[in-house]
Amino acid sequence: MTRAEIAANLGLNHRPKIELHLHLEGCLTPSDARYLSRKHDLAWDDDRLLSLYHHENFGEFLVHFGALLNFVKAPEDLCWLLDRTLTRLRRQGVIYAEIRVSPSVWERHGLPAEISLRTLLNHATRVSPPVGFIVDAVRQWAPALLLRDLDLACRFRNRGVVALGIGGDEAAAPAGSLRAFADECRARKMPVIPHSGEMMAADELVSALDVFQPGRIGHGISAAGSCEVMDTLARRGVHLEVCPTSNRRTGAVAHAKRHPLRKLWRAGVNLSLSTDDPALFGATLCQELRWAQRSAGWTESDMARSQLMAAHASLLPRSARQDLARRIQAGWG
Repeated sequence: MTRAEIAANLGLNHRPKIELHLHLEGCLTPSDARYLSRKHDLAWDDDRLLSLYHHENFGEFLVHFGALLNFVKAPEDLCWLLDRTLTRLRRQGVIYAEIRVSPSVWERHGLPAEISLRTLLNHATRVSPPVGFIVDAVRQWAPALLLRDLDLACRFRNRGVVALGIGGDEAAAPAGSLRAFADECRARKMPVIPHSGEMMAADELVSALDVFQPGRIGHGISAAGSCEVMDTLARRGVHLEVCPTSNRRTGAVAHAKRHPLRKLWRAGVNLSLSTDDPALFGATLCQELRWAQRSAGWTESDMARSQLMAAHASLLPRSARQDLARRIQAGWG
């Protein structure tokens, strides 16, 4: 890296940023996992541990994502991981983040869902930068678990939870199979942010727009395969949380193909960049922005504009969103 590139990266680190698509469990780095392994006296050798950070496909990534919870043995470990994650975000210049958490995944690995969530939310009131939490339900698991996660999101909505996420495997539980659940979310006035258009084609994204009527979508990159769908997104102002490195590492975008960010941006789609599971993919927000500059032709003006879009798409109260936007404008000039 040249001195000019180093200087540019340092300058970018100090620009205020917002990240909207970040899974807490996917922030557990190998060094974090080693620490927790020693803390809890777990018999994980280095080779076995590091194998969790190499994924050949999306299905393998989902298995590794869950397996990392084997290192988290107590609610306090989640608080420790949040502190570690926020330290890294501060170094990236992040001033606000919305972080997904998966109580049903925790539960499968021995953590009590409600107690762990309450402990984490209480801890988050004392940290910086400020965060909002999205309870991320696993779409292909039992309907009773989806409803339980909705209950948790509603119970803690005024205590740090800002929305319900729908994650997991799109192919195993497409949006059309979740219509009744989406109706229940609307009845409870709970915002829903589905993962959609990540591994499936644009018609699945159209279905998610119909079923969930979301203001935001996790990923959504398959929209680039249809001018009509991109026009719909742009017209409705639906915000896409685009995670380029994640898309490459999971195989959502084949290595031989161009990432659709440039196409989406030129079509006027409202979007911002995120890291998804930064420890599992080796990504940072600054790296994603620099990649957009190199590969999608973004200027600093484009970066600033996408950050303003993120501010307005956040699930904070209106006055707080406006304050975020002012800080972005001031920091990016």
